Amino acid sequence: MAKPKGEVRPIFPLAAVVRYQNPEHQEIALEGLEFFPNFGSSTESTSDARNVLQEERFRDLAVFLEDCVKDYLDNVYCYQYERFEIVHAWVNRAPEGGYQRMHYHGNSVVSGVYYLKADAKQSAPLIFDKPEFNTQPYIAIATREQTIFTVNRIAYPSSTGLAYLFPSQIRHGYEMPNKGGERISLAFNVLLSGVGSFYKL
Repeated sequence: MAKPKGEVRPIFPLAAVVRYQNPEHQEIALEGLEFFPNFGSSTESTSDARNVLQEERFRDLAVFLEDCVKDYLDNVYCYQYERFEIVHAWVNRAPEGGYQRMHYHGNSVVSGVYYLKADAKQSAPLIFDKPEFNTQPYIAIATREQTIFTVNRIAYPSSTGLAYLFPSQIRHGYEMPNKGGERISLAFNVLLSGVGSFYKL
């Protein structure tokens, strides 16, 4: 593919996924957490009614993730709001060969995942599906190469100490099986208050 002769400017991007690296990542003991099977996948999770970030063992990680959320809200989307809260946080565990069906998070504005244990070469990548909007011609046109304008799915590596933040309505998962070892992540949802022009949420 040759470089276009004109200046290319994307219009109305659908979503922003931002990657954050934790320079002070520390292993967190997971003893005492109760895991339950996930429907439609080969993974297991702690109850999503239990916000694990409120536990003492996750305190330092909670500070890091709150800083990531603030940066995402203030400097990527530039939202006007009064406060945000990480309302749900749970741990996901996938064995070798594990996968997670594609899904989205309801009742949330921003979601995120943080890798407690993952290997970029062995662990299944985080996959996002392009939302089904009328962004393509009505005639199906094959492409010679995938570009940011034509791709329908994108994958990001899973690696210990990495966090990804993204809009909650974007479908994500990892249908490629986990190749080696356990893949352990912490997922979370964020809600905002004090938003809107004529009323407060």
